[in-house]
Amino acid sequence: MSFDAFTESEVVAALGWTLLHSLWQIGIVTAGLFIALAALRDHAPNLRYLVTVVALGISVILPVFTFVQISSDSALNPVTTDRNGASVAVASREHYKVSDVVLTERTEPVGATYGNTAADALSYLRGWLNRNVSGLLPLAVLIWLSGVAILSIRLAGGFAQLQRYKSHSPDNLEESWNHTFARLCGLAAVRHKVRLVASDLISTPVAIGIFKPVIVIPATLFLQISPRELELIIAHELIHIRRLDPIVNVAQCVCETLFFYHPGLWWISARIRSEREFATDAAVTSIFEDSHTAYARALANLEEIRLRANEEMPRYATAANGGNFMQRIQKILKIKTEVSRTSSAWTACLALLLTSAFLLALFSATSSDAVNAQQRSGSRKLAIGFVSIPPVDRTENAPKDADATARLLIQKLKEYKVPATGFLQGGMVSDGEKLYPVRANIARMWIDAGFEVGLGGFKHIGLYHTPVDDYITNIEKNEKVAKRLIGDMGLPPRYFSYPFLNTGKTVADRSKVEAWLASRRYTSVKYTIDNQEWMYSYAYDMARNDNDLNTMMEIRDAYLEYMSKMFDHYEAYSHEMFGRDIPQTMVLTPSRLITDTADEFFAMTAKRGYTFVSIDEAQSDVAYKTREDFMGDAGISWFERWTMAKGQKLRHEPDVDPLVRRAWNERKTTAKK
Repeated sequence: MSFDAFTESEVVAALGWTLLHSLWQIGIVTAGLFIALAALRDHAPNLRYLVTVVALGISVILPVFTFVQISSDSALNPVTTDRNGASVAVASREHYKVSDVVLTERTEPVGATYGNTAADALSYLRGWLNRNVSGLLPLAVLIWLSGVAILSIRLAGGFAQLQRYKSHSPDNLEESWNHTFARLCGLAAVRHKVRLVASDLISTPVAIGIFKPVIVIPATLFLQISPRELELIIAHELIHIRRLDPIVNVAQCVCETLFFYHPGLWWISARIRSEREFATDAAVTSIFEDSHTAYARALANLEEIRLRANEEMPRYATAANGGNFMQRIQKILKIKTEVSRTSSAWTACLALLLTSAFLLALFSATSSDAVNAQQRSGSRKLAIGFVSIPPVDRTENAPKDADATARLLIQKLKEYKVPATGFLQGGMVSDGEKLYPVRANIARMWIDAGFEVGLGGFKHIGLYHTPVDDYITNIEKNEKVAKRLIGDMGLPPRYFSYPFLNTGKTVADRSKVEAWLASRRYTSVKYTIDNQEWMYSYAYDMARNDNDLNTMMEIRDAYLEYMSKMFDHYEAYSHEMFGRDIPQTMVLTPSRLITDTADEFFAMTAKRGYTFVSIDEAQSDVAYKTREDFMGDAGISWFERWTMAKGQKLRHEPDVDPLVRRAWNERKTTAKK
């Protein structure tokens, strides 16, 4: 079709006038919806959602009706042009209806005198539009067609992406979760078949499909939030499917593509998504009694995970973290308040905590570039050693839980580019002759990920209470396990970490151990930042066993505060002793507490200006040649050893949180019984 034929086409003209009229038509609907939602502010979310969907339907129907009406009138009343080039009707009068308004065009010449009636005013306006706007309508239609084409390609790409999530997610869930999912389907009253799958392609749960719906859950989410929270998130997606929300969502996407030029329609569509999430949240909390707090925490954790992953779901999917996140949290907790007004103070505090967590996650996600820049320019250096590999099994699900902890830890260390060294405790992966397959594979994950493995003891025993020859035999036994485990996959062990940081009761014993290490080309690690993290990790694991989420959060906060104080403590030692920040070495255990607080911990180290280095680079500093001769039952930091060797007074070490110390003391009491 030539451009002249395009501009003279009656269909193009009808489209142009339809686009023009849609501006005020959708504008009126938008204003009406705004007023309606304000009036329905305190009504049920389902009613508000229904009103927004109806508003979207009216916004689409009006332009369609207009196009049909104009096309019919054009066929009945052919037009010609006057001497000024304006289109005029051959018939004496032309009538067509736009919505409920009848516009009338007369054949009187321009400039004729009209009465003061509304019909005359509308006739004059139409004549003015005919003379001044009609020539621009073909160009407007061309721009509109181009925009629709571009957005249609984007829409198709989004659907293809969702199909990829769906087709590349096998049914690989554990049987226990299949039973749980069947139970949730019953609670959510979902009558048709829905699949639940785990995928490594996404970081946010999403419901996909209309005729054969699938709920895709990130594989890592099974390890990142509690089973109770995950059940509530899955129930949220099931309710979306039961309510046929994916169908409405697809219709929204089509409307957004066709009316991309109108901000009012985008606002209406956004309101639909928000009200849809509010309605779904209300349904979840009505099905699961006393779930308001757990559900709010689940949404907060989910949003934090999404922000860290910096992933945005296509608009065509219904995801659990859609809509206005903070408003959803507030509404969920408001429901809880109305049910029990005696808990209003607790609810307000929880809302504040969740709000703070969200803002912290948002800041961390949006300022990652700034943090990385600070790390690159930081003058402080930190090396980290993990004792022991594989993680200690403290939970009821061991060693499965140890496998999950190791995977999460490796993921975080890679994410923050930490060249950590893991120290093998051979007795956890072998009896000295054969390897324990499950735990050995956990240790191999560390090696496969490219991290270095060092030696601890085959058994975790201190030199002070062990004859030196037995102690060396214990290391030799661990060496054989480590070399067998590593094979040709990774670097041979280079470092040795004294169990309990205990270096013996006599200089002779320690010298003999150091001579043996030197003969095998091992370097012993001198930890400058010792800490009681292992006590916090034990208390955290016990709370996880009891599914005590409140205690877990309390321990997490206490641990991060404690570690901040420990940094202050040992940085002060560094300045007092050397007048500068020497490279630090820190010992940690590969616990679930470490993985669950990794983002906060690494954000804290970045804020302090630390970059992560290997143990070799840290201990190459001349400060590590400082003399020390500590012998005793305790395992203490090398800063404290250096201070004692100089005859100086030790600094007061930050205290362990009373809750954590109580949990540890209860363990010892139980063990004695």
